[in-house]
Amino acid sequence: MNDFAEGQRWLSENETELGLGMVQSVDHRLVTIFFPATESERTYAKNNAPLSRVSFQVGDQIETAHGEILIVKSVEQLNDILVYMAQMPGEGDDMVPVPETQLSHHLQLNKASDRLFSGQVDSLRWFELRYSAMKAKEQQQRCEVNGLQGPRIDLIGHQLYIASEVGNRYAPRVLLADEVGLGKTIEAGMIIHQQLINHRASRVLIVVPQPLVNQWFVEMIRRFNLHFSIFDQARVDSLTDLDDLALDESIDIEQIEIENPFLSEQLVLCSSEFLAQCDLDQISQGEWDLLVIDEAHHLEWQPGNPSNEYLRVETIANQTPGLLLLSATPEQLGQESHFARLRLLDPDRFHNLQDFVEEQKAYQPIAELLETITDSDKWDDTLKAQVANYIDDVEIDETNRSQIIKELLDRNGTGRVLYRNTRKNIAGFPQRKVFPHPVEACEEYQYEIAEHLDETVAAMLHPETQMHDESWTLFDTRVDWLKNFLKENRNEKVLIICAHKDTAIALDLHCRFKLGINCCTFHEDMDIISRDRAAAHFADMEEGAQALICSEIGSEGRNFQFSHKLVLMDLPANPDLLEQRIGRLDRIGQQNDIEIHVPFMQNSAQEVIFNWYHMGMNAFEKTNAAGSEIFKRTHAQLFDAILEYDDSQHQKALIESTRTIAKEVNKAMESGRDKLLELASFNQSKADELIERVAERDSLAPRNFMESCWDRFGVQFEDHSAQSYVIRPGDHMFIGAFPGLAEDGMTVTYDRSTALARDDMHFLSWEHPMVNGAIELVLSEDKGNASVCILKNKAIKAGTLLMEVLYHIEPIAPKYLQAQRFLPFTSIRVLTDINGNDLADKVNHENLSKQCHKIPKNTSRQLLKSEEKTFRKMLKLADKKAEVKAQAVLANVVDNMQASQKQELNRLVSLRKKNPNIREAEIDFIKNQTDKLTTHLSDTQLQLEAIRVIVAV
Repeated sequence: MNDFAEGQRWLSENETELGLGMVQSVDHRLVTIFFPATESERTYAKNNAPLSRVSFQVGDQIETAHGEILIVKSVEQLNDILVYMAQMPGEGDDMVPVPETQLSHHLQLNKASDRLFSGQVDSLRWFELRYSAMKAKEQQQRCEVNGLQGPRIDLIGHQLYIASEVGNRYAPRVLLADEVGLGKTIEAGMIIHQQLINHRASRVLIVVPQPLVNQWFVEMIRRFNLHFSIFDQARVDSLTDLDDLALDESIDIEQIEIENPFLSEQLVLCSSEFLAQCDLDQISQGEWDLLVIDEAHHLEWQPGNPSNEYLRVETIANQTPGLLLLSATPEQLGQESHFARLRLLDPDRFHNLQDFVEEQKAYQPIAELLETITDSDKWDDTLKAQVANYIDDVEIDETNRSQIIKELLDRNGTGRVLYRNTRKNIAGFPQRKVFPHPVEACEEYQYEIAEHLDETVAAMLHPETQMHDESWTLFDTRVDWLKNFLKENRNEKVLIICAHKDTAIALDLHCRFKLGINCCTFHEDMDIISRDRAAAHFADMEEGAQALICSEIGSEGRNFQFSHKLVLMDLPANPDLLEQRIGRLDRIGQQNDIEIHVPFMQNSAQEVIFNWYHMGMNAFEKTNAAGSEIFKRTHAQLFDAILEYDDSQHQKALIESTRTIAKEVNKAMESGRDKLLELASFNQSKADELIERVAERDSLAPRNFMESCWDRFGVQFEDHSAQSYVIRPGDHMFIGAFPGLAEDGMTVTYDRSTALARDDMHFLSWEHPMVNGAIELVLSEDKGNASVCILKNKAIKAGTLLMEVLYHIEPIAPKYLQAQRFLPFTSIRVLTDINGNDLADKVNHENLSKQCHKIPKNTSRQLLKSEEKTFRKMLKLADKKAEVKAQAVLANVVDNMQASQKQELNRLVSLRKKNPNIREAEIDFIKNQTDKLTTHLSDTQLQLEAIRVIVAV
């Protein structure tokens, strides 16, 4: 076990990029190290901490925190702290005491040279893998779509555009309000993913209605590789329970300070119901970087009378830099409700409802002007004069059309805080067709009036629930219809949804064992792995199930767009649930018209609700964004009609009333459309460019790199099926575990389309945690940083000595500064001969490696020992060549960064004069970021990475 003391300097062996660390605290079991260069903190178990004690010897050169370079003359120890007695080079004999606490946080390591000259050399493959990891890290940091390529999503323009616009902001505060079916959850996930992967955020809290908790949990894992922890009261209680400690009489319970349970995890997901009753002080003090609220329109607010739920969200939002609100109905159902949402985003900007209403009216002429200049090929003088009224610093001419449109959108409306796309301005959706299938009513079902009206209605809509076994499948006429339908569509994939899991299970058993139909089931009692297997079995086009029978959970979070036939064995009373069900197939990219088949018993409650949906609001064949409002205004009449299902006049009155209300609500929604907002929410040319760049990155999949890693670290891999592979821990794994590799193995694919169809497979992009982990694993290990080989090339004289030396430049800075935007990880390669000539430009690494061959380790050690002086001289010559290359890279980095930051700052300051949606916090962040970046980029140093000695034979 290492002996630690506060103030000592240690280095993380696994994360050398953190710089030189300092012991902050020590107890009997743990040691906490603070890394000032990156403002990071790590806590390790003392008995196996991956740390190396940093100490210098007499003659070594050290650098102080003030940048002074000194030569060590002697080393003393005071209270476990090393004190270096050192001198300034060339400045007399005066000694300067330098405690190790005063050393610079930026430490240059020469582990490669130490290992080489001590004979600790590795094989050629390890050296080549190290080179590949360096190039992979460099390419990833230079990628212009970093954060967008990794998610398991279709490349859909409006989603990528919004994610790109919002995800790169500092602490974004935005309302995502795309119409139902356009993918708000995916947009939010991409923004979260970008914020995390680019280190703009590290702590995220997501709050969603209870029925959607599982959907979000699965979506975050399967689509974005983000593992959120679900918090409920039971979990909080378990984290704050002191009962076990109370049994120890030596512990004074009253003196123990209970840690905030919400600080125990970085990524937290909870229900809005839990948020409404949990400890507000604890959750609001969770130090969140980003708060995400789904179904935000449920947060009720009126001037002077906000709801408890609204106030709780407001409290957390006021203490959290970033905020994402999701709502499909932002302003259409009332400007008061819309203002309440915007008020959460920026209470300083949106502080008065009446001012907001007047401001919105003023934007209408601008929206109309934008439509005119977009549609007009030639602009007359009158149109130019109208544009000049709003823009006075840009030449008004149709040749500047794109710039003028951008300026108008930037300076007016709520475009920076609100994004809304509708199906009217997004192409690619299929048609929806409904096919009613009336069947005879079943006399076996008896209806009784329950204590609560909702229970009575539910029993009438789902009559099979009154049976306590599967016997209903033998007489229910809907089941007979389903049997015939599946036989008539043997070659089609059919998604079947019903409300209850018991119904789904009974249908599955009946279809498989009684009817011999290849099907599977999907319900809430299945664990995630079982659900994945069922979904994969359904997705298999060759030997998979013909039908997937789902409970209501089947309408949440899954994409089955490879099917276009949907069977609804019953109908929910909630229109939003119906839209969710249809939305499993009604997706952008669906290649066929969607067939919605609805079997229902005639002269029953099922017929009433079918007619209400179909004839009253046309909910099957058109998206129904207003469904919840229509239900709110008609549900009493609907329930009465269900109870009196044999009263035809009652049914007619319901249909007429629903049609009238639907017409009113839809008209209100249409008139409430913010056309200026819709124009600001999507840019087709930029979206096309993003799609092209992500697709290009997809084509450069990490297959070769990962297979090399697996081979080196003892991971077994083999083909699984087209475009997919199985990997599992090998019997002789090089280390105890490989990043992200499950003990029982996993199936992976590099192909996006395969990943979209198979939720059970991991999508291995360059952004996948396993790939990033593999890159860091290779670069953090010593393996491969020293190697010796022979070169077989008749054109090169035998006995010729070459040295291939790899270096890198990487700023050591806090991750939230994103210093890699201005100085990405840069690899530098030098290939020197004995005279110091650099041959790197003439001979590339790949061609050289093809001619290199292994040499016995004993031989390589003898060679290194006999020619050590020569090799040390060659390394010094290489260092000089590399330093020249490094200075060329670093020469203008700070100036370019400052120019870029100044340009962004000036843009925001200029826009803020005309658009108050630009927050002062964004401007202050740019200024502070520039100052810190200047300091850290100026301190960047060249780092030696690996050495390969080459002997021609």
